[in-house]
Amino acid sequence: MDLSTIIVASVLGTMAALVSMIMTLFLCYLYWKKLGHKKTARDELEPLQFGKAPPPVGQNEEVKELTRHNVEDRCSQGHLRLIPSLASQSISISENGKENSGATMQGPISFLQYLLPTVEQQEEAADLANAMTEPDEPAGQIHFSLEYNFPNSTLILKIIQASNLPAKDIIGTSDPYVKVFLLPDKKHKLETKVKHRTLNPRWNETFYFEGFPLYKLQKSILYLQVFDYDRFSRDDAIGDVYLPLSQVDLTQKPTFWKSIKPAEDSKLGEILVTLLYIPRTSELTITLIKARNLKSKDINGSSDPYVKVWLHRGDKRMEKKKTQVHRRTLNPVFNNTFQFIVPWEHIRETYLSVAVMDFDTVGRNELIGKVILSSRSGPTESKHWCDMLTKARTAVSQWHRLKTL
Repeated sequence: MDLSTIIVASVLGTMAALVSMIMTLFLCYLYWKKLGHKKTARDELEPLQFGKAPPPVGQNEEVKELTRHNVEDRCSQGHLRLIPSLASQSISISENGKENSGATMQGPISFLQYLLPTVEQQEEAADLANAMTEPDEPAGQIHFSLEYNFPNSTLILKIIQASNLPAKDIIGTSDPYVKVFLLPDKKHKLETKVKHRTLNPRWNETFYFEGFPLYKLQKSILYLQVFDYDRFSRDDAIGDVYLPLSQVDLTQKPTFWKSIKPAEDSKLGEILVTLLYIPRTSELTITLIKARNLKSKDINGSSDPYVKVWLHRGDKRMEKKKTQVHRRTLNPVFNNTFQFIVPWEHIRETYLSVAVMDFDTVGRNELIGKVILSSRSGPTESKHWCDMLTKARTAVSQWHRLKTL
């Protein structure tokens, strides 16, 4: 090999080594810059993380109590989700246009909480889900069919007949008719004709809902209300039927026999209840403070209310307490406190049944309305129960709407 070949090979080798070194340094620089960018982004997002937020002042004892009694684990076993309370904020606008926030932190806050449904929305959803369940004692059955005209985007409903309706008139019959809605729109309703003096009416009436594309019907609920017509007073509600159209195959022209859910009078009144639980002594205390706007049960437009409280464990009634009778009032003040012994290991399967009754000297006492307090009741009732557990040794008060359970 001559000298010129050796020199050329040496030069090329040296250049290749330099290029390799430069590329290595460049890649190291890029990697270092990427690490620095990640650290900056993490530092900026740090305040949004729950685990990094310091506990609010004055809540250390509450957190210790939660850890001690393992409340969150037990509530999760009862299929109850605990939602941190939002901060109470007062925001003012200063003269320079900037916001001054006077927020008082009460717990870890996330913007996702603002996306969660409110208690009222949860209660409305629970009521709708309850209304769509099959009733144990139906107020008769209704027969109807559905058809969809695809070219004209028209839903065709035929109300055929009903059977075994309850009697609403003194003579032992009813004068039934049906109101038809497509929820969530409740403004535009359609009605059948009234069929007089019958508990098994036949209508055979057809209704057309024009201009309803299929995607819109998939979000709608067919709602049928059955009424008893009264000439001289307000019509009596017999019951209703909910049918989500998302569950219906409109290509098959389906026909239905649906049980009618008995009408529930929503104006039964409310009751103010206080709950207190002490794990150390296993004492469950309920205070019945007062009720308001109760439904009248007597001819004189009033009631004689009292309250019965049953302690249940699973399917068993364990113990009963009751208040005194308050004569001729729809807004009684009870101020009665009752105590039950419930060990912590049984608290998850325990619930309280609170029934507001109307006392009758002659005849049977009538139920005005009822509330079930447990970790598996409605949204407001289960929230009250969980607040009682998470705030041990603290009395928690809440208004509850009476229901015909």
